[in-house]
Amino acid sequence: MSRRPPGTANESARAAAPTRRLVLSGVATPLLAATATDPAASACQTWLSRQTEHERLGKRWQQIETRLFRDHNWSRLTRAQRKRFPEKHEMDDLYDRMDALHEENRVLLASLPALVATSSSGIIGKLAVAAIEVCPEENEEAHRLIASILRDYRALHGG
Repeated sequence: MSRRPPGTANESARAAAPTRRLVLSGVATPLLAATATDPAASACQTWLSRQTEHERLGKRWQQIETRLFRDHNWSRLTRAQRKRFPEKHEMDDLYDRMDALHEENRVLLASLPALVATSSSGIIGKLAVAAIEVCPEENEEAHRLIASILRDYRALHGG
């Protein structure tokens, strides 16, 4: 994982593509109902919850860093000078948690193909994870295809 979470300044440039937040919001509720009986739905719910926490922590990290750059000329400070700021310790804690979440989701992601979805929620969960993992900036066509499959499946089968 890179030291700094990616910025969100260019999100408006891809307004036509479904956002991670949109994918997550449309999936969370139906998954909760099926997690007890469908191992794929349960695993995807766990993955999506961690992803949501990771994004929340990344935004907090960015807020702190932005303020430090603006108010304290952060880029010009030495490591020793940076350590004196309580915000530096909070940033380190946020980064450590984000790194742990990333690793936990990486391991869970590797297991998802072997899990058989036994409900619509399991299939929707797997598609939601795939839509998030296939980054639109790296492969826009694949991301849009997965997101459209997810949308179409929801329309046909509910969820």
